[in-house]
Amino acid sequence: MDLPQWIALPCLLLLHILEGVVTTERRVSPSVIKVGVILEQPSPDEDEMVRLSFQHLNQNENILPSSRLDYTVARIASTDPFAAVKAACSMLNTSITAIVSSTSCETSLALQSLTNSFDVPHMIVPGEECPSEKHNSFTVNVRPSLLFLSEAALDLVWKLGWEGVCIFYDSESAYKNVQQFLHLAAQSEERKPLEVTLYRVDASEPSGGALGIINILHKAKDSDVKHMIAFCDRTQSMKLIRQAARFGMAVGKYQWIITTQDWDMLVDDEPEGFTTTSGDISEEDGMRFLNGSEGIITLMKQQVKVQTQPPDFYGAWQILYPDIDREEDANATYLSPGYLNTVQFKAAYMYDAVRVLAVALDEQVERDKYIEPENQHCYDNKPKSWKGGTRLRKMLHRMETTGLMGRIRFNHSGVNDEMAVDVITVESSRNQTKAWKIGTWDPENRLNLVKTPFTRSFEAFITNNTTFRIVTVVEAPFVNRDETVNGHKYSGFCIDMLELIADEMNAKYELYLVPDGNYGGKNEDGTWNGLIGEVYYGRADLAVAGMVINSDREEVVDFTKPYMNYGVGILMQKPQKKTNVFAFLEPLHIQVWGCVLASLFVVGVLIYIVDRLSPYSSFRRENSPNQDAFDLKNSMWFAFASCMQQGGDTSPLSISGRVLSAFWWFFALIITATYTANLAAFLTVTRMENPINSLEDLAMQKSVVYGTIVNSSLHRFFEKRKHQGIYERMWNFMSTSKINPWVPNAEAGYKRVQTEDYAFFWDAPILDYIKQKECNVMTVGKPFNLKGYGIATPRGLPWRDEISMVILRLQEKGILEELRKKWFDRESSCAEDTVIMSSNRGAADINLDQIAGAFYVLIIGAVLSFVVVIIEHIWHKPSFYKKREKEAGRTTLDWSDKLPPRETRNNGLSNIENCSSNKHLVIQENDSFALTPLRPNPWSTTTILSVPSEATENSC
Repeated sequence: MDLPQWIALPCLLLLHILEGVVTTERRVSPSVIKVGVILEQPSPDEDEMVRLSFQHLNQNENILPSSRLDYTVARIASTDPFAAVKAACSMLNTSITAIVSSTSCETSLALQSLTNSFDVPHMIVPGEECPSEKHNSFTVNVRPSLLFLSEAALDLVWKLGWEGVCIFYDSESAYKNVQQFLHLAAQSEERKPLEVTLYRVDASEPSGGALGIINILHKAKDSDVKHMIAFCDRTQSMKLIRQAARFGMAVGKYQWIITTQDWDMLVDDEPEGFTTTSGDISEEDGMRFLNGSEGIITLMKQQVKVQTQPPDFYGAWQILYPDIDREEDANATYLSPGYLNTVQFKAAYMYDAVRVLAVALDEQVERDKYIEPENQHCYDNKPKSWKGGTRLRKMLHRMETTGLMGRIRFNHSGVNDEMAVDVITVESSRNQTKAWKIGTWDPENRLNLVKTPFTRSFEAFITNNTTFRIVTVVEAPFVNRDETVNGHKYSGFCIDMLELIADEMNAKYELYLVPDGNYGGKNEDGTWNGLIGEVYYGRADLAVAGMVINSDREEVVDFTKPYMNYGVGILMQKPQKKTNVFAFLEPLHIQVWGCVLASLFVVGVLIYIVDRLSPYSSFRRENSPNQDAFDLKNSMWFAFASCMQQGGDTSPLSISGRVLSAFWWFFALIITATYTANLAAFLTVTRMENPINSLEDLAMQKSVVYGTIVNSSLHRFFEKRKHQGIYERMWNFMSTSKINPWVPNAEAGYKRVQTEDYAFFWDAPILDYIKQKECNVMTVGKPFNLKGYGIATPRGLPWRDEISMVILRLQEKGILEELRKKWFDRESSCAEDTVIMSSNRGAADINLDQIAGAFYVLIIGAVLSFVVVIIEHIWHKPSFYKKREKEAGRTTLDWSDKLPPRETRNNGLSNIENCSSNKHLVIQENDSFALTPLRPNPWSTTTILSVPSEATENSC
């Protein structure tokens, strides 16, 4: 539509006037654009990226084709704001268009104040999260804000369902991440509030080194919280996680989220040892990620996409990431570096900062809005305002382009808000560390996971015919080491079992001895030693030895099914053999001997008394030639001879005396038989008294010191049960004993048992084997703390189940039982005629209560004999008077006055001195003679025979 002339003419006039005004602002197409660069202790890569960026831009025909970028570099010392401002002032005197800096926050703030005063755009690439003025600020941060990591970490925490976390931070900028995390967590009304514990890791303090981290981790471990988040720089994050791995806080229930914008594996001045291929880390010179821990962490780091186009980007990446040549894919639009490899983010963003500035300037020049800067003087009272700087700032805030680090967009702010986060699982096992990308996070799409964090994926890397590195410890009969001509050779139960397992699994293995000779326990600083430490820190794939399965070890490693039962035994020195010349007295207890001796005297006296009381004894017969034959002396001799199974010279004639004698003989028979039977055992067996026969006996005494290997599983067993019954008494004794109860190893324990009064706690199967070789030691009591022996493997690895299946098959076939008999049930080298006797259990001597029945029988016999005496008196009295009445009219002949004196009698016959040939007394009755042996009668004999006087006179 044509405008009226009266309107068109004023418009043309106005345009002419405005053109003149703009012309006064010196709109030109510059041939040279100057840029100032300030670097604080730059790395070689940063210097190279600055040089390379200007070189690429000057060679680029699409960006500022008619202009050349010229730059001035000022390198300053660490955290020196004065030097930085002085360098910036010098650059302002040369009419620079903008300043690009990479400094600390303190220096950056000083430069921001200066550039805001002179309206000069300031492109910054900070090494950490730095504050900036947001209102009319001329500072533009090319590096994305780390606060995005707080959002990503919180989304992952909600996804995992954590209710409590320990958060570690190391600086004020990191604390801003913590504040952002807590602020976002508090805003979520739908979720349960998080219980958060904060720990400051400050490397600037004297305790901020390894010791400071150790103290912090000890506090975190005592809190019983297993979920950890680290908002630290890459150096502190690596120190933290490695120290946590040493304390067993990177495995099992412990779960770590490490947030960092970049990740550098080569920190702490460690030797280079990691190379990367598709996220796989191999190691050299013994360096290990996570300090060799068989653990899993989740790493949240900024996503990096290596742009393959244009060629300038690819050339820059070849300097920043040399491995890009190996990973190049002709069909890929971009490449992702290995997840755990070093990427120099700062240097890459320096390249992008220069490029973003150049693109903004190019757009200004194309739109003919570029204004040439003027010289500025920092010492002027009133800085000059430069409208070109204000226009350039607005252009930068609207800028959206692509750089080495991908898309760059400021979205009308002074901070690049284009950032994506990779969620990476980092897993260590089998002497190497591997990483898998399991998800991503970005501000628009939030968290997107393709796999659950903290789950193992190492089984995909296990190949057939694998060679396992196996650690062991020498302890017979599980593992023996013999020196041969061809070197050392291993043998034993575990070696034979290992051969069978390797054949079943079609695997090979390399065997080596653990350096410290321990099975595995926790040190005071929380690290693990011995076999467990070798497996836990990734130096071995398996640990095969006589190692016990317990809960502490299960927290850091896995165990197969038990291949043999385990129990704790007690090894002690055999007591000295007792030599006793009076050993023949030992079959009967001293009380029994005393009672037998007392019975001998009592029975001797009782027989004498009974015989005297009985009316039928020789003592009661008047004029009896043997009236005093059975006196007290002969009665005692009769009792003793009967006890010795010998006949006496005389014996009681009365029934009561014979009753008592019969019971005494029965008593003597029991005593003699019992003594004889027990004497045979005493004379054929060596007897040794041992007052300790059980764990309870050992705990109740204080003369014998007892203990086990220091820091062993048994040491921990007693320590854990120090408040339980008998173990409390034992632990108090061991912990307060003036004599050290602990030994460094099993061999020292065996030697100490042989040389001291010492009891050694160790594996019962091993102690049974030792006592077959060492004849001066013995085991006492029953095994306790019954468990099992197992093979240790790193946590979560699949070959544990396969080995367990092989062990079960070997047990079902009886092969492991045959191996046990082969190595443990060997023929003992010690004499088998030694039997351990105890003074309080299983004693062989006969006690009084065991043979009291014989004494009861004897007492019954004594009582019965007195009863018979009474009966004899009752029976004897009436018959005596009847005999007296019958003998009233008869002649009573007392033979005693017809016989020679008593001292000339011989067996009842008369030996008359006047007779030369007759040896017998001849009695003539009615002119006939009868040859009758003369028997003395204690009582008078009545006869109706008449003996002529001639017969007695002429009997010779």
